[in-house]
Amino acid sequence: MNIRNPQSNRPLRLLTGLGLALLLAACTGDDSANVTDTDTGTDTDTTSTSTSTSTSTTSTSTSTTSTSDPTESTGPTTTDVTTTGPGTTTDEPTTTGVMPPVCGDGVVEGDEICDDAINDGSYGGCEPGCAAFGPNCGDAEINGEELCDDGNDIEDDECTSLCAPPSCGDGLIQPGEDCDGDNLGGQDCLSLGFTDGQLACAPGCVFDVALCLGCGNGVVEEGELCDGAAVGDASCVDFKFLGGTLLCNDTCDDYNTNQCNNCGDGVIDGEELCDGAEVGAATCIDQGFLGGTLSCNLTCDGYETALCDNCGDDKIDGQELCDGLDLGDQDCISQGFSGGTLACSLTCEAFDTSMCANCGNNSIDDGEVCDGSDLGGATCVDIDPTIYAAGGEPSCTDTCDALQANTCTSGNCCATDNIGCEVPAIEACVCAIDSFCCNVAWDSLCASEAVDFCNAVCV
Repeated sequence: MNIRNPQSNRPLRLLTGLGLALLLAACTGDDSANVTDTDTGTDTDTTSTSTSTSTSTTSTSTSTTSTSDPTESTGPTTTDVTTTGPGTTTDEPTTTGVMPPVCGDGVVEGDEICDDAINDGSYGGCEPGCAAFGPNCGDAEINGEELCDDGNDIEDDECTSLCAPPSCGDGLIQPGEDCDGDNLGGQDCLSLGFTDGQLACAPGCVFDVALCLGCGNGVVEEGELCDGAAVGDASCVDFKFLGGTLLCNDTCDDYNTNQCNNCGDGVIDGEELCDGAEVGAATCIDQGFLGGTLSCNLTCDGYETALCDNCGDDKIDGQELCDGLDLGDQDCISQGFSGGTLACSLTCEAFDTSMCANCGNNSIDDGEVCDGSDLGGATCVDIDPTIYAAGGEPSCTDTCDALQANTCTSGNCCATDNIGCEVPAIEACVCAIDSFCCNVAWDSLCASEAVDFCNAVCV
């Protein structure tokens, strides 16, 4: 009796099944052809499907066996088991042979958020693990060279999508800008009313229409009298004005004299803001100063504030020489005096030296009574003629504001061997006490009486 070896037909069955599977995939276009064949591990002429459910307390197994021709194949095999938790399995399809995403290959796939192949978390890159972006413009945090980051793409707020404050030259059209760089906002020469040409953006983010064709491009073309500021040799003087800027009208067929004026005649007229000293009701205070004189500039379209000042705020500014306590490091000595207190005039235009002095230079200056040896011809009598005799010499105080009698005396009222003395007030006083002094002789007793009773000064 011949017993068939189950393993002897296995290679034939596998090859036959694989061939049928490939043929079936080519005919039907079934996606299952893309699934990698797996060996079910069955070595008999039957294909067995098993479903198993298990829990931690109960195990149930159900098995169904079907018989098929050895030449038939079930095609690529899919195992329908997915584990959902400890001790529990559910039949969820899982296709084998699909490579999982690889973080670091530079390709964003699967559940990756980003993948720059470096993934070091640097600015503008990807974080390690490919699960999040690194610091970047728009994350509402200021990183790298960002000047701001408000986390939005609004271009007309305080921070643009470039993470910088809006500015002319950033390529983004902001309020007040016609254009910015190559960004013309969808405009061209035709949309601006020209017939043709190339629109550009000028510095300052305003349209440059120089290459546009038609009235308004600043170039006098055939059929035009003028164009913008291009007026040929014509000027405001031709139209009886003193000056100003002659322009062209909007249709390029006549001149516009709105900016012509008679600036310089001292009368505000036309488009003038002011004229010479005529500034209307405007003042320096209107221009943010504390005072001064407001005037008009040479073109009569703006104010001249050179003579305006903030005199009185103790801070030198504008045309001020000094201001209150701010003397600009000047003092009486720097102004040529020997001392004293320097001050500033009320108009902040000059120094007040009325409290400065040159006391000590042996020369009487304004405000001084005397100065050192210069007594101005004064004698002791000038100090007090009722006490001092003419023979003595006074001295000057250190402040040059008074004479002092420290070297003055009462002359011969302090001496003897004379009748009476040279200071009339002292002589009368002593003789009233002792007539001998005035009738017979002025002796030592008379001199003593002069000092003791009549204010005589004797050295």
